[in-house]
This record gives sequence, structure tokens and C-alpha cells, in this order.
Amino acid sequence: MQIHYTAHFVKGFEKLPKKIKEYAVKQETLFRNNPQDPRLHVKPLKGRLEGLFSFRVTRNYRVLFSKKDKNIYLFYEIGDRQYVYL
Repeated sequence: MQIHYTAHFVKGFEKLPKKIKEYAVKQETLFRNNPQDPRLHVKPLKGRLEGLFSFRVTRNYRVLFSKKDKNIYLFYEIGDRQYVYL
């Protein structure tokens, strides 16, 4: 599996609190092993974000991503769920 990151995702990751970064790395490992792992709570997005998906990092933080090919994913954004869907 390949995961590519947008510059926006990388900037968002760098701004996260240390503990949230640790959770994000753990959740990405789960994602790499099985993108449909129920612990990730993967959800398809609707409306203007249709075609993207989200998964949980913590109760309040999400990763937005898309599937580009069979085993290629693009991570668009990471952040607080209050702002990540805007």
C-alpha cells in the first residue's frame, strides 16, 4: 500500500499536539494493515466533499483521504473535526 500526503496534510500534522501525533501514527498503522478496520470508523463524505472519506484519529480529530487506485491513497487533511470538514 502507498500513502501520499498533500502539503496541507503535512502542515496540519506538524501543528498537532504531541499526543495527537502519536495517535495519528498509530491509526495510520491500522489503516495500512486494513483500511476497513472498524476501529478507524471510516466514513464516506457527502455534499461538496463527496469522493473523500474520513477516519478517526481520536474522538475529536480526523483524517480526510481518497482512494486513487487499488492500493494508493492520498491523505488530504488532518485536524479537529470542528474545522477539518470546512
